[in-house]
Amino acid sequence: MAEVLLQNLEKRYENDAHAVKGVTLAARDGEFVVLVGPSGCGKTTTLRMVAGLEEITSGNLMIDGVRMNDREPKDRDVAMVFQNYALYPHMTVFENMAFPLKMRKVPKAQIKTQVEDVARLLGIDHHLKKKPKELSGGERQRVAVGRAIVRKPKVFLFDEPLSNLDAALRTQMRAELKRIQRNLGATMLYVTHDQVEAMTMGDKIAVMNKGELEQFGTPSEIYEHPASVFVARFLGSPAMNILPGGIIHESQNSYFVSNRLKVKLDRPSEVGNVYLGIRPEAIILERGCNESDAISGKLILIEPVGSVTHYYIEREDAFGGTFVASVPHGRMLDGGNALGETVTFRIPGEAIHLFERDSGKRIT
Repeated sequence: MAEVLLQNLEKRYENDAHAVKGVTLAARDGEFVVLVGPSGCGKTTTLRMVAGLEEITSGNLMIDGVRMNDREPKDRDVAMVFQNYALYPHMTVFENMAFPLKMRKVPKAQIKTQVEDVARLLGIDHHLKKKPKELSGGERQRVAVGRAIVRKPKVFLFDEPLSNLDAALRTQMRAELKRIQRNLGATMLYVTHDQVEAMTMGDKIAVMNKGELEQFGTPSEIYEHPASVFVARFLGSPAMNILPGGIIHESQNSYFVSNRLKVKLDRPSEVGNVYLGIRPEAIILERGCNESDAISGKLILIEPVGSVTHYYIEREDAFGGTFVASVPHGRMLDGGNALGETVTFRIPGEAIHLFERDSGKRIT
Protein backbone atom coordinates (compact mmCIF):
# COMPACT_ATOMS: atom_id res chain seq x y z
CA MET A 1 0.00 0.00 0.00
CA ALA A 2 1.08 3.65 0.22
CA GLU A 3 1.12 6.92 2.11
CA VAL A 4 -1.01 9.77 0.76
CA LEU A 5 0.14 13.30 1.53
CA LEU A 6 -1.88 16.44 0.76
CA GLN A 7 0.21 19.61 0.99
CA ASN A 8 -1.71 22.91 0.99
CA LEU A 9 -4.13 21.55 -1.61
CA GLU A 10 -6.30 24.20 -3.33
CA LYS A 11 -9.18 24.08 -5.79
CA ARG A 12 -10.57 27.16 -7.53
CA TYR A 13 -13.05 27.18 -10.39
CA GLU A 14 -13.31 29.66 -13.26
CA ASN A 15 -16.13 31.52 -11.51
CA ASP A 16 -13.65 32.09 -8.65
CA ALA A 17 -15.49 29.66 -6.37
CA HIS A 18 -12.95 28.50 -3.78
CA ALA A 19 -13.92 24.89 -3.13
CA VAL A 20 -10.84 23.68 -1.24
CA LYS A 21 -8.59 26.02 0.75
CA GLY A 22 -5.10 24.87 1.68
CA VAL A 23 -5.87 21.37 2.95
CA THR A 24 -2.86 19.60 4.46
CA LEU A 25 -3.08 16.07 5.89
CA ALA A 26 -1.40 12.68 5.70
CA ALA A 27 -2.91 9.20 5.39
CA ARG A 28 -0.15 6.88 6.56
CA ASP A 29 0.43 3.49 4.99
CA GLY A 30 -2.50 1.25 5.96
CA GLU A 31 -4.57 3.99 7.63
CA PHE A 32 -8.32 4.49 7.21
CA VAL A 33 -8.82 8.28 6.95
CA VAL A 34 -12.34 9.72 6.85
CA LEU A 35 -13.14 13.15 5.37
CA VAL A 36 -16.33 14.39 7.02
CA GLY A 37 -18.36 17.58 6.90
CA PRO A 38 -21.65 19.09 5.70
CA SER A 39 -22.67 19.28 2.05
CA GLY A 40 -20.51 21.71 0.10
CA CYS A 41 -17.57 21.61 2.52
CA GLY A 42 -15.10 20.41 -0.14
CA LYS A 43 -14.61 16.80 0.99
CA THR A 44 -15.68 15.15 -2.29
CA THR A 45 -13.73 17.70 -4.33
CA THR A 46 -10.64 16.84 -2.28
CA LEU A 47 -11.18 13.12 -2.94
CA ARG A 48 -11.66 13.75 -6.66
CA MET A 49 -8.38 15.69 -6.78
CA VAL A 50 -6.64 12.67 -5.27
CA ALA A 51 -8.28 10.45 -7.90
CA GLY A 52 -7.32 12.79 -10.74
CA LEU A 53 -10.94 13.58 -11.63
CA GLU A 54 -10.47 17.25 -10.63
CA GLU A 55 -7.48 19.36 -11.57
CA ILE A 56 -5.42 20.65 -8.64
CA THR A 57 -5.19 24.46 -8.65
CA SER A 58 -2.17 24.59 -6.35
CA GLY A 59 -0.40 22.59 -3.68
CA ASN A 60 0.96 19.04 -3.92
CA LEU A 61 -0.51 15.56 -3.94
CA MET A 62 2.06 12.92 -3.02
CA ILE A 63 1.45 9.16 -3.17
CA ASP A 64 4.27 7.01 -1.89
CA GLY A 65 6.59 10.00 -2.09
CA VAL A 66 5.84 10.71 -5.77
CA ARG A 67 4.14 13.97 -6.86
CA MET A 68 0.90 13.08 -8.67
CA ASN A 69 -0.52 16.50 -9.63
CA ASP A 70 0.04 16.02 -13.37
CA ARG A 71 -0.41 12.24 -13.58
CA GLU A 72 -3.44 10.84 -15.40
CA PRO A 73 -5.98 9.02 -13.19
CA LYS A 74 -4.97 5.63 -14.65
CA ASP A 75 -1.35 6.31 -13.68
CA ARG A 76 -2.01 7.10 -9.99
CA ASP A 77 -2.71 3.50 -8.95
CA VAL A 78 -5.86 4.40 -7.01
CA ALA A 79 -9.31 2.80 -7.10
CA MET A 80 -12.50 4.75 -6.41
CA VAL A 81 -15.86 3.42 -5.22
CA PHE A 82 -18.72 5.81 -5.96
CA GLN A 83 -21.99 6.47 -4.18
CA ASN A 84 -24.04 4.85 -6.97
CA TYR A 85 -21.67 1.84 -7.33
CA ALA A 86 -21.45 2.38 -11.15
CA LEU A 87 -21.92 -1.31 -12.01
CA TYR A 88 -22.56 -2.40 -15.58
CA PRO A 89 -26.15 -3.77 -15.59
CA HIS A 90 -25.62 -6.05 -18.62
CA MET A 91 -22.60 -7.77 -17.03
CA THR A 92 -22.56 -10.51 -14.40
CA VAL A 93 -20.94 -9.97 -11.02
CA PHE A 94 -17.88 -11.84 -12.27
CA GLU A 95 -17.67 -9.69 -15.40
CA ASN A 96 -18.07 -6.48 -13.41
CA MET A 97 -15.28 -7.43 -11.03
CA ALA A 98 -13.06 -8.70 -13.84
CA PHE A 99 -13.49 -5.62 -16.04
CA PRO A 100 -10.51 -3.54 -14.75
CA LEU A 101 -8.23 -6.57 -15.06
CA LYS A 102 -9.48 -7.28 -18.56
CA MET A 103 -8.71 -3.67 -19.56
CA ARG A 104 -5.16 -4.22 -18.34
CA LYS A 105 -4.92 -7.38 -20.45
CA VAL A 106 -4.34 -9.64 -17.45
CA PRO A 107 -4.35 -13.35 -18.51
CA LYS A 108 -7.77 -15.03 -18.21
CA ALA A 109 -6.59 -17.67 -15.74
CA GLN A 110 -5.17 -14.99 -13.44
CA ILE A 111 -8.38 -12.93 -13.72
CA LYS A 112 -10.45 -15.96 -12.69
CA THR A 113 -8.23 -16.65 -9.68
CA GLN A 114 -8.16 -13.02 -8.47
CA VAL A 115 -11.90 -12.45 -8.87
CA GLU A 116 -12.83 -15.69 -7.12
CA ASP A 117 -10.42 -14.98 -4.24
CA VAL A 118 -11.84 -11.48 -3.70
CA ALA A 119 -15.42 -12.71 -4.03
CA ARG A 120 -14.78 -15.23 -1.24
CA LEU A 121 -13.26 -12.48 0.91
CA LEU A 122 -16.43 -10.42 0.46
CA GLY A 123 -18.87 -13.33 0.80
CA ILE A 124 -20.31 -12.93 -2.69
CA ASP A 125 -18.68 -15.92 -4.41
CA HIS A 126 -22.12 -17.57 -4.82
CA HIS A 127 -23.37 -14.50 -6.75
CA LEU A 128 -20.73 -14.43 -9.50
CA LYS A 129 -23.13 -15.52 -12.27
CA LYS A 130 -25.88 -13.04 -11.31
CA LYS A 131 -26.60 -9.60 -12.78
CA PRO A 132 -26.61 -6.51 -10.50
CA LYS A 133 -30.42 -6.25 -10.64
CA GLU A 134 -30.65 -9.64 -8.89
CA LEU A 135 -28.66 -8.39 -5.87
CA SER A 136 -29.57 -6.42 -2.77
CA GLY A 137 -28.12 -2.97 -2.13
CA GLY A 138 -25.51 -4.38 0.25
CA GLU A 139 -24.48 -7.06 -2.25
CA ARG A 140 -24.12 -4.52 -5.05
CA GLN A 141 -21.98 -2.41 -2.74
CA ARG A 142 -19.71 -5.41 -2.13
CA VAL A 143 -19.37 -5.97 -5.87
CA ALA A 144 -18.25 -2.35 -6.31
CA VAL A 145 -15.71 -2.79 -3.50
CA GLY A 146 -14.58 -6.09 -5.00
CA ARG A 147 -14.01 -4.51 -8.40
CA ALA A 148 -11.68 -2.03 -6.69
CA ILE A 149 -9.87 -4.70 -4.64
CA VAL A 150 -9.01 -6.98 -7.58
CA ARG A 151 -6.88 -4.20 -9.06
CA LYS A 152 -4.67 -4.24 -5.95
CA PRO A 153 -4.23 -0.44 -6.02
CA LYS A 154 -2.01 1.53 -3.70
CA VAL A 155 -4.93 3.62 -2.40
CA PHE A 156 -8.70 3.06 -2.12
CA LEU A 157 -11.04 6.06 -2.40
CA PHE A 158 -14.67 5.87 -1.22
CA ASP A 159 -17.24 8.58 -1.96
CA GLU A 160 -20.21 8.08 0.42
CA PRO A 161 -20.61 4.41 -0.57
CA LEU A 162 -23.18 3.60 2.14
CA SER A 163 -25.56 6.54 1.74
CA ASN A 164 -28.07 4.60 -0.39
CA LEU A 165 -28.44 1.77 2.14
CA ASP A 166 -30.98 1.50 4.95
CA ALA A 167 -29.88 2.10 8.53
CA ALA A 168 -29.44 -1.56 9.52
CA LEU A 169 -27.45 -2.38 6.40
CA ARG A 170 -25.27 0.72 6.83
CA THR A 171 -24.31 -0.51 10.30
CA GLN A 172 -23.47 -3.95 8.94
CA MET A 173 -21.45 -2.58 6.02
CA ARG A 174 -19.49 -0.17 8.24
CA ALA A 175 -18.14 -3.16 10.15
CA GLU A 176 -17.60 -5.10 6.92
CA LEU A 177 -15.59 -2.35 5.24
CA LYS A 178 -13.43 -1.89 8.32
CA ARG A 179 -12.79 -5.64 8.46
CA ILE A 180 -11.80 -5.70 4.78
CA GLN A 181 -9.49 -2.72 5.27
CA ARG A 182 -7.71 -4.41 8.16
CA ASN A 183 -7.40 -7.72 6.30
CA LEU A 184 -5.88 -5.98 3.28
CA GLY A 185 -3.73 -3.56 5.28
CA ALA A 186 -5.07 -0.99 2.81
CA THR A 187 -4.72 2.78 2.76
CA MET A 188 -8.21 4.22 2.41
CA LEU A 189 -9.66 7.72 2.05
CA TYR A 190 -13.39 7.73 2.78
CA VAL A 191 -15.82 10.62 2.31
CA THR A 192 -19.04 10.90 4.30
CA HIS A 193 -21.35 13.49 5.85
CA ASP A 194 -22.36 10.97 8.54
CA GLN A 195 -20.54 11.62 11.81
CA VAL A 196 -21.32 8.11 13.09
CA GLU A 197 -19.53 6.59 10.09
CA ALA A 198 -16.61 8.91 10.69
CA MET A 199 -16.31 8.12 14.41
CA THR A 200 -16.72 4.36 14.08
CA MET A 201 -14.64 3.70 10.95
CA GLY A 202 -11.79 6.18 10.86
CA ASP A 203 -8.29 5.71 12.28
CA LYS A 204 -8.08 9.46 11.63
CA ILE A 205 -10.80 12.01 10.85
CA ALA A 206 -10.48 15.16 8.77
CA VAL A 207 -13.32 17.56 9.65
CA MET A 208 -13.95 20.02 6.81
CA ASN A 209 -16.00 23.22 6.73
CA LYS A 210 -16.37 25.71 3.86
CA GLY A 211 -13.39 24.26 2.02
CA GLU A 212 -11.06 24.37 5.03
CA LEU A 213 -9.70 21.63 7.26
CA GLU A 214 -11.01 22.44 10.74
CA GLN A 215 -9.30 19.55 12.55
CA PHE A 216 -7.40 16.35 11.81
CA GLY A 217 -6.85 13.64 14.39
CA THR A 218 -8.13 10.41 15.93
CA PRO A 219 -11.86 10.11 16.73
CA SER A 220 -11.18 10.36 20.47
CA GLU A 221 -8.90 13.40 20.07
CA ILE A 222 -11.52 15.25 18.05
CA TYR A 223 -14.42 14.33 20.32
CA GLU A 224 -12.61 15.09 23.57
CA HIS A 225 -10.68 18.15 22.36
CA PRO A 226 -12.58 19.81 19.48
CA ALA A 227 -10.54 22.56 17.83
CA SER A 228 -13.49 24.88 17.19
CA VAL A 229 -17.16 25.47 17.93
CA PHE A 230 -17.97 24.02 14.50
CA VAL A 231 -16.19 20.73 15.25
CA ALA A 232 -17.68 20.58 18.75
CA ARG A 233 -21.21 20.85 17.41
CA PHE A 234 -20.72 18.75 14.27
CA LEU A 235 -19.30 15.65 15.96
CA GLY A 236 -21.53 14.30 18.70
CA SER A 237 -25.22 13.43 18.86
CA PRO A 238 -26.86 15.27 20.47
CA ALA A 239 -24.50 18.14 19.69
CA MET A 240 -22.39 19.89 22.29
CA ASN A 241 -24.25 22.60 24.21
CA ILE A 242 -22.83 26.09 23.61
CA LEU A 243 -23.39 29.11 25.87
CA PRO A 244 -21.97 32.65 25.45
CA GLY A 245 -20.37 34.34 28.42
CA GLY A 246 -17.18 35.80 29.84
CA ILE A 247 -14.26 35.05 32.15
CA ILE A 248 -13.72 36.77 35.50
CA HIS A 249 -10.98 36.29 38.09
CA GLU A 250 -11.54 36.13 41.86
CA SER A 251 -9.08 35.04 44.57
CA GLN A 252 -6.64 33.55 42.07
CA ASN A 253 -9.43 31.50 40.45
CA SER A 254 -11.02 31.87 37.01
CA TYR A 255 -14.78 31.63 36.53
CA PHE A 256 -17.07 31.43 33.53
CA VAL A 257 -20.05 33.74 34.03
CA SER A 258 -23.23 34.07 32.03
CA ASN A 259 -26.16 35.90 33.57
CA ARG A 260 -26.72 34.13 36.94
CA LEU A 261 -24.46 31.19 36.07
CA LYS A 262 -20.97 31.12 37.58
CA VAL A 263 -18.75 28.07 37.06
CA LYS A 264 -15.26 27.67 38.49
CA LEU A 265 -12.77 26.62 35.81
CA ASP A 266 -10.14 23.96 36.40
CA ARG A 267 -7.53 26.09 34.61
CA PRO A 268 -6.92 29.85 34.32
CA SER A 269 -7.95 31.74 31.20
CA GLU A 270 -7.12 35.29 30.13
CA VAL A 271 -9.62 35.49 27.26
CA GLY A 272 -12.57 37.79 27.94
CA ASN A 273 -15.55 36.92 25.73
CA VAL A 274 -15.91 33.18 25.25
CA TYR A 275 -18.27 30.35 24.46
CA LEU A 276 -18.67 27.59 27.01
CA GLY A 277 -19.14 24.11 25.56
CA ILE A 278 -20.45 21.13 27.50
CA ARG A 279 -21.28 17.65 26.18
CA PRO A 280 -24.84 16.48 27.02
CA GLU A 281 -23.51 13.43 28.89
CA ALA A 282 -21.41 15.65 31.19
CA ILE A 283 -24.38 17.67 32.48
CA ILE A 284 -25.69 16.82 35.95
CA LEU A 285 -29.48 16.98 35.96
CA GLU A 286 -31.20 17.75 39.28
CA ARG A 287 -34.23 19.24 40.98
CA GLY A 288 -34.25 22.19 43.35
CA CYS A 289 -30.57 23.11 43.04
CA ASN A 290 -29.81 26.79 43.72
CA GLU A 291 -26.03 26.70 43.42
CA SER A 292 -24.27 29.26 41.23
CA ASP A 293 -23.07 26.60 38.80
CA ALA A 294 -26.62 25.52 38.00
CA ILE A 295 -29.19 26.81 35.48
CA SER A 296 -32.92 26.30 35.73
CA GLY A 297 -35.13 25.55 32.78
CA LYS A 298 -38.36 24.02 31.58
CA LEU A 299 -38.41 20.39 30.45
CA ILE A 300 -39.77 20.51 26.88
CA LEU A 301 -38.89 17.08 25.46
CA ILE A 302 -37.88 13.65 26.77
CA GLU A 303 -36.26 11.36 24.22
CA PRO A 304 -35.54 7.77 25.37
CA VAL A 305 -32.89 6.19 23.12
CA GLY A 306 -32.16 2.69 24.39
CA SER A 307 -29.71 2.88 27.29
CA VAL A 308 -29.75 6.71 27.36
CA THR A 309 -32.47 9.33 27.76
CA HIS A 310 -32.03 12.82 26.30
CA TYR A 311 -33.68 15.67 28.24
CA TYR A 312 -34.28 18.89 26.30
CA ILE A 313 -34.43 21.91 28.61
CA GLU A 314 -35.52 25.40 27.62
CA ARG A 315 -33.28 27.73 29.61
CA GLU A 316 -34.79 30.50 31.71
CA ASP A 317 -31.73 32.76 31.73
CA ALA A 318 -31.30 35.97 29.75
CA PHE A 319 -29.93 34.18 26.68
CA GLY A 320 -32.64 31.55 26.45
CA GLY A 321 -32.17 28.62 24.09
CA THR A 322 -32.20 24.89 24.62
CA PHE A 323 -29.74 22.67 26.47
CA VAL A 324 -29.64 18.89 26.16
CA ALA A 325 -28.69 16.53 28.99
CA SER A 326 -28.05 12.83 28.27
CA VAL A 327 -28.68 10.57 31.24
CA PRO A 328 -27.98 6.81 31.37
CA HIS A 329 -31.06 4.62 31.78
CA GLY A 330 -31.66 4.00 35.48
CA ARG A 331 -30.36 7.41 36.55
CA MET A 332 -33.35 9.41 35.38
CA LEU A 333 -34.91 12.13 37.49
CA ASP A 334 -36.71 10.89 40.61
CA GLY A 335 -40.42 11.38 40.95
CA GLY A 336 -41.39 11.15 37.30
CA ASN A 337 -40.66 13.36 34.35
CA ALA A 338 -43.45 15.83 33.70
CA LEU A 339 -43.09 17.95 30.58
CA GLY A 340 -43.26 21.61 31.46
CA GLU A 341 -41.81 21.18 34.96
CA THR A 342 -38.78 23.21 36.03
CA VAL A 343 -35.51 21.33 36.46
CA THR A 344 -31.96 22.47 37.09
CA PHE A 345 -28.74 21.31 35.50
CA ARG A 346 -25.25 21.73 36.84
CA ILE A 347 -22.15 22.22 34.71
CA PRO A 348 -19.04 20.62 36.23
CA GLY A 349 -15.98 22.81 35.69
CA GLU A 350 -13.71 19.91 34.75
CA ALA A 351 -15.94 19.01 31.76
CA ILE A 352 -16.02 22.50 30.23
CA HIS A 353 -14.65 23.37 26.78
CA LEU A 354 -13.86 27.04 26.11
CA PHE A 355 -13.78 28.74 22.70
CA GLU A 356 -12.91 32.28 21.67
CA ARG A 357 -16.08 34.19 20.83
CA ASP A 358 -14.58 36.03 17.83
CA SER A 359 -12.78 33.16 16.07
CA GLY A 360 -14.67 30.17 17.42
CA LYS A 361 -11.31 28.48 18.07
CA ARG A 362 -10.59 26.37 21.12
CA ILE A 363 -8.83 27.96 24.11
CA THR A 364 -6.17 25.55 25.33
